Amino acid sequence: MGGGAGGKAAADAGGEKGKKKLQLRRNPWVTVGGVVLVLLLLAGFGYFGGFGPLSRLNTARGITPPAKLAGLDRITDPDIRGQLQLDQTRQALSRINDGKQVTVEAYGNLDGKRLFVLIALRGKVDIDKTIKDSGATPDKVKTVGKSTCVESIANLPAQCYRGSHTLTIIAQAANDGATVEDVGPVSDEAFTAMK
Repeated sequence: MGGGAGGKAAADAGGEKGKKKLQLRRNPWVTVGGVVLVLLLLAGFGYFGGFGPLSRLNTARGITPPAKLAGLDRITDPDIRGQLQLDQTRQALSRINDGKQVTVEAYGNLDGKRLFVLIALRGKVDIDKTIKDSGATPDKVKTVGKSTCVESIANLPAQCYRGSHTLTIIAQAANDGATVEDVGPVSDEAFTAMK
């Protein structure tokens, strides 16, 4: 009886040794394809999300301003653009922002009741720090839509900011009587149009 139990144990051990281990055979092309896919996803996240070394490529992308904003036409007349110093401001901002793409536009007309100046730049701007540096007190800072706005103070017009890692929009009223409720929707619309 003891020999029978020993013989069974020996047979079980021999059977385990005799079984082949199940091994997964991987196709090398599947592995290479998976690695390439992961790299492409990381590159896309870096480019469009504004992270890592590819964020620099994103900040070099041009910015196309919309022809209309808040129902107002973009000012393209060279004399009016010169009077508003839009192109000079764009050049100065481009220099101080390490060559990142910048556009400065105006919407409306000089004789109208609504005129907005818009600055759009590639890259992230610390909006909280910019507002703090402007001297605005917390009671003057409001959220309108998805924009952070500062009510008109002293000689500064009502301004609204909206930003991400890849784009920052600064919209301001260029006429008297405009409030942050007027400027906030312009900032949000511009951000969506220029992404």
